[in-house]
Amino acid sequence: MRIAATALSILVLAGAALPAAAQYGDVKRTQAEIALEEATASLEGNRVARSDAITACAARDYDACFRLGDMYRRGLGGLQDYEKAAEVYRKSCNGKNGEGCAGLAYLTTHGRGVDADPAKARVLYEKACDYGELSGCAAYGNMLYTGQGGSKNVAKGQRLLQDACDQDYEWACDRLTGLGAYQPDDDTWQRLKDAKSRY
Repeated sequence: MRIAATALSILVLAGAALPAAAQYGDVKRTQAEIALEEATASLEGNRVARSDAITACAARDYDACFRLGDMYRRGLGGLQDYEKAAEVYRKSCNGKNGEGCAGLAYLTTHGRGVDADPAKARVLYEKACDYGELSGCAAYGNMLYTGQGGSKNVAKGQRLLQDACDQDYEWACDRLTGLGAYQPDDDTWQRLKDAKSRY
């Protein structure tokens, strides 16, 4: 009898702990089920995007090669594979895509999928900058400023970082601040403050 009373009290307490809708059978899906559905849909979307990027990259769409490299690097739409990321970033870079050069430089800096080689990374970041990739200019400027991967050129490094900062590339502004070399003009500072206030 005591066991039955305990079991009954547990059931009553469990029922009271449920949301009102669940107590009356109105719940269609739990938060966990919703999250799982969203994650599954996202994974499927990434798989399709990766498949499309593979096809486009094979057809020499160098923007697609860059996107594919990012998917491999981040593990989107399939397994993470730094070596494949490096391969398609290289293809993108050889197709004069600055983002691809910057992606390959990043992997080369960190030794992911390729041997770590700061000098080679520096050349790749410079190439990315030459192709108009702002992140490449900022990273190349940082390497010049600090002397990573080659000789130090503080003036040129600071100029590249400042140019990137002036174009609202926040990492460059943060890096300049960290290096003690930030010289904001009023417009840049205000644009960054406005951008931050929108979030």
